[in-house]
Amino acid sequence: MTKSYVLEVVRFTEQKQDGENTNFKHIGYMNVKFKTKKDACDYYGKCNPHLRPLNAYGDYKSEWDPKTELLYIVRRYYGLFASIPPFPSLKLSFNGSEYLYF
Repeated sequence: MTKSYVLEVVRFTEQKQDGENTNFKHIGYMNVKFKTKKDACDYYGKCNPHLRPLNAYGDYKSEWDPKTELLYIVRRYYGLFASIPPFPSLKLSFNGSEYLYF
């Protein structure tokens, strides 16, 4: 079985006054699969150039977007229902081949 990855979508819900404890709510999984974690990071980065790279801190987790209050985490795909639509259509190049995500 070949490994594949998806982006989990979670919503920022609150941050306590001490700034230490942040709560997030699981929304779902994005309906697009990636062969590698790097592919997922590249896709996220090209769709969200206004935010830091998804793996900037080596944790495969984005910062939360202050406009949408969403953040994304690269997860291994286990066949779970992916109900979140992908980012708008985008042609990406991975390893010399072009892929169209929509």
